[in-house]
Amino acid sequence: MRGAHSAAGPSLWRASVRLSGPELDDGLLLALEVEAEAVAAFADERDEADEPRAWRLDLYFREPVDEARIRALLADAGAGERLAGSVAVTEVPPADWVAAASAQRGPVSAGRFFVHGAADRARVPAGAVPIELEAGLAFGSGEHESTRGCLLALDWLARRRRPERVLDVGTGSGILAIAAAGLWPCRVVAVDNDPVAVLVARENARRNGVASRVSVHLAEGYRSLFVARRAPYHLVLANILADPLVAMARDLRDHLAPGGIAVLAGLLDIQAGRVERAHTLLGLRPVRRMRLGRWTTLLLRKPRGRRGSVARRR
Repeated sequence: MRGAHSAAGPSLWRASVRLSGPELDDGLLLALEVEAEAVAAFADERDEADEPRAWRLDLYFREPVDEARIRALLADAGAGERLAGSVAVTEVPPADWVAAASAQRGPVSAGRFFVHGAADRARVPAGAVPIELEAGLAFGSGEHESTRGCLLALDWLARRRRPERVLDVGTGSGILAIAAAGLWPCRVVAVDNDPVAVLVARENARRNGVASRVSVHLAEGYRSLFVARRAPYHLVLANILADPLVAMARDLRDHLAPGGIAVLAGLLDIQAGRVERAHTLLGLRPVRRMRLGRWTTLLLRKPRGRRGSVARRR
């Protein structure tokens, strides 16, 4: 990551704007991401048919910004006339990532994966899939059982599947997105609801040479134009927590391609049954359970012939 970080992570500034109009295209968001560190888009107002007619954009920067700069960026991106109201700029308090994350203390092996820091590049075993991470800035070092369970699940799937489009929800350090890109010549969309994690995951994708195939965006779960427009996904990865997995079960089903696989983790053994039931009630079928310590990783499959609300590629 560019620049120096304190133990509590970098300071960021958020510029929030409201845009009129029913549609935001990828070109606009990508143009804004050239200047901002991360961009999130939310439907701010809907019509009677539940179609968006106004949007809120949150743009994150490493340095303080003012309203004049944001207006200029929107004008350059072709959206200046859509700005409704003023621009609100606030400082985002830094998160204590070192305390919250599972700091990497040494190389971790999980199946064919070898997760390591820069100091251990020479120790990568022959035939391994290496993943080099910047430790301590976002969750996902490979050391926690839930992350290792996902890596082992990917290793198991690699002998049986060849997904073309992958979604990683709650990407954290980007470890699972990078792992998928290391196994297959696939395209990966990775999202997280924390701007620091987005910056960390982008940098980790770059240092592992997969930035051209791993697209990292700021989003709340599946609430992202980038996520919806690249659906359906042949593989969905979600190493988060039990409650949000249950709450997003329908979204997962709708974004998963027929025959696609979901890998769900971040679950204590006693929570796995509840999460599995939430998805099987929507038609997904259990494939495999993998246990490490007190933690369970679930693999589920969407039967062929079932289509969700966004089950066609846009």
